[in-house]
Amino acid sequence: MRTLSRLSRKTGCHSFVAAVALCACLGGFSTRARAEEEPAQLYSCLVRQAQEVTSRSIFELPPLETWEEQLPGKRRKWLEMLGLDPLPPRTDLNVTVTGTLDRGSYLVEKMHFQPVPGCRIAANLYRPKEVKGKLPAVVYVCGHSKRGKFHYQFHPRWFAEHGYVAMILDPIQVGENGGFHHGTYSKGWWHWYSQGYSPAGVEVWAAMRAADYLQARPEVDAERLGITGLSGGGTMSWFTGAADPRFKVVVPCCQTGNMYQHVRDRTVDGHCDCTYWVNTYGWDFPDLAGLIAPRALLVGAATEDVLFRPYAFRDLVHRARHVYILYGCEDKVGLTEAVTQHGYSPKMRRAVFNWFEKHLKGSDTPVTDDIAETPEKDEDLAVYTDMKPPADDRLKDVDTFFIPLPGLPELKGRKDWESHQETCLKKLRDLTFRQIPTVIPVPDTSCRRQGQSGSHQFRTYEFHSEPGMLIRAHLAIPIKGPRPYPLVVGAMQPDARSPFCAAGAGNASFSTNAAGYACVEVRGTGGVSVGPGIEWTARRAYPLVGQTYYERKTLDLLTAIQALRQETNVKEIVVYGRGAEAAVAVYAALLDPGISEVILQDPVVTHWKGGPEFMNVLKTGDLPHNLALVFPRPISFIGRMPKEYEWTKRCYDSCGEGGKVRVFNQQDRWSRYAHD
Repeated sequence: MRTLSRLSRKTGCHSFVAAVALCACLGGFSTRARAEEEPAQLYSCLVRQAQEVTSRSIFELPPLETWEEQLPGKRRKWLEMLGLDPLPPRTDLNVTVTGTLDRGSYLVEKMHFQPVPGCRIAANLYRPKEVKGKLPAVVYVCGHSKRGKFHYQFHPRWFAEHGYVAMILDPIQVGENGGFHHGTYSKGWWHWYSQGYSPAGVEVWAAMRAADYLQARPEVDAERLGITGLSGGGTMSWFTGAADPRFKVVVPCCQTGNMYQHVRDRTVDGHCDCTYWVNTYGWDFPDLAGLIAPRALLVGAATEDVLFRPYAFRDLVHRARHVYILYGCEDKVGLTEAVTQHGYSPKMRRAVFNWFEKHLKGSDTPVTDDIAETPEKDEDLAVYTDMKPPADDRLKDVDTFFIPLPGLPELKGRKDWESHQETCLKKLRDLTFRQIPTVIPVPDTSCRRQGQSGSHQFRTYEFHSEPGMLIRAHLAIPIKGPRPYPLVVGAMQPDARSPFCAAGAGNASFSTNAAGYACVEVRGTGGVSVGPGIEWTARRAYPLVGQTYYERKTLDLLTAIQALRQETNVKEIVVYGRGAEAAVAVYAALLDPGISEVILQDPVVTHWKGGPEFMNVLKTGDLPHNLALVFPRPISFIGRMPKEYEWTKRCYDSCGEGGKVRVFNQQDRWSRYAHD
């Protein structure tokens, strides 16, 4: 129970009790045994983070009055994490009906609409042929069967045959919709995290605009809306229900778990990007249930689902019940489960239909009939003649513009830049580096002497940058240089063979007598390196707990710098970065004002195109902009300054400090300059 003891000291007794409760619901496993089963320190540490996120999710509730006062702020945070705060403009939906099918008791309208101008969502609307009065309406959001609405057609048909209007939507990259929802999964688009983008935001907005359309139809009762779907549609039911209070009934099926399960069991490996939001505030799925209460919520689940395990969905519903008890309406939250695989079962469908009958239609008459599995042909239900959106459809590029991002600011001089700098540094702290302390504590450190060469003495430091994450820093101290001496610290390169004699960061040529140098084995390198399989999982799993792979590397580097500062003869700390690790150096300098200078060599120039991911960082700016935020500290480039960083130089020029952005042909040139 040592991990739980650390949790109690770190977050207080409530989180400690929550963690104990979670362990109990997971079968009382041993923390030590669990850690020993993990393939790498990096992932073991990540599992502990996920356990903490899950254990604290709506664990203890305030009085109802306080809870309701907090709800607007919580919902704004939720919308923000979806990329929907502020909400996009409610532009003309440009609804286009391409055909209508008369099936006797019901009609099917084939249509597409544009939740964002130029981005088309293919849909079928099912409604009774004979309408008496105002009818309840259901938005059915599809899972990721390649056939989309064609595969799930039986469900909106059932609703239409039982007195509902049901609108079924294709999701991104499925059925007749364009776009991509496998950005990090298969394309290496890690910049989605830097944008603060998830395709879930687009799909939630599409469902919200579908609700706008349904409310405007004459046969629909605008106050009786529900949403449901299976698998990926279950996700969108959760997300949209939490985002939009207009949905009075929310029924997610086979898409209910928690962050601990997704990380611990690596079920994150089986999910596309729209399964998750950009988790800036470290939420878990019970927090979404808290936003849905006291509206009617039914969770449909399958015990043999390989993607969502019973211990997770049962714990979630258990936590959600406490919110409904707070409202005095426990009967409005439920769980139906069957011993089946991922997908619908007759038991689940009947439970879903009865839930809608009771809570959306107000009927207590039990539903006994199931769907009629007599499928329409895909081509009959198709919105487009060739089942593809027009070539000019913008959904295929929606990830590039859905999240509004700032451009480079106009340079107006030192006073304006310093005001802008203050705003941006706060924004980075709030949105990108929330989980890195403002002041990094000096870690408990062990140090070993490692002999010496003709010019340097060598030492190795060992410490934990966070519980369970052992980091090593290797220091090379100049023997004949000045006392105190400047120290150039760099993160080890992922492809470096060895940190032997403080090598591996690419900064060993700063080895004149003028300066010392250090190599930090940040996670993913050296003794804490991982293979490509775990790295891929980790890079996709870190955002589930509000972190990113490179943000954690930055924490490792900052903690090492605090340890190295304790060396008696260290005068100043300079950070060095090469390639993708240049971004780590830049953000370490922004977070630690005691770092005196930034040195970059062949640096990455952008967070786009799969660049190093830092959550929401592009909402502040890209690397040339963010590097300028170290102003007025010096910036040195080794070899050459990439053209993208010419803007950084112009920024310094506009503030009267252009001479502090320098270019040196070789590392030792910088060393001689610093010594002089």
